[in-house]
Amino acid sequence: MNKSILVSVVSLMSLAVACTQNSQDLSTPQPAPVTSSVYTEATAEPATAAPAPSGAGARTANATTAQQQEVLQYINQARSKPCQCGSTTYPAVPSLTLNAQLNAASDKHAVDMATYNYFSHTGRDGSRPWDRMTREGYVWRAAGENIAAGYTTPRAVVDGWLKSPGHCANIMSANFKEIGIGYGYSTTSTYKHYWVTDFGTKR
Repeated sequence: MNKSILVSVVSLMSLAVACTQNSQDLSTPQPAPVTSSVYTEATAEPATAAPAPSGAGARTANATTAQQQEVLQYINQARSKPCQCGSTTYPAVPSLTLNAQLNAASDKHAVDMATYNYFSHTGRDGSRPWDRMTREGYVWRAAGENIAAGYTTPRAVVDGWLKSPGHCANIMSANFKEIGIGYGYSTTSTYKHYWVTDFGTKR
């Protein structure tokens, strides 16, 4: 049985429609999401980038442009209309745009999780999502992250996030203007497919 898990780093929470697509066959077991919530805003002092991890190990897959555009499309479709995330209904918000620095932060973390078989917002070097954004040169004032594992398609992973209140809140947050999308795959890892979305707004 295909096991899937996901975790979010969540932003601030602030009328009602379903925002997921019933695109999967009903015979396919639905993953049971697990979540964690963290949010950060920039302080007066700029964040210090964590040291980069070792590049050792096979980088088995990276997000393709097609994958990134498909995930972005589904996320912006959700943002284009009111969406209920748990008990909170969020209004429609402007579309996110892809940012190359956030793409790099997301993709490197997804590939690292797939390559070294772990699942966490904290990297092997101790970095948090905003550390990895800073490392790529993204100067943020708001930052968040969703991660997932075990989902095999962009549609499935976005639907999984939208069904989880914490991840959905990140997707629908008006505090974010840009997004990075990462994907890693390894046949030897527990969940094989690893997804990362880094959300941000520049200072």
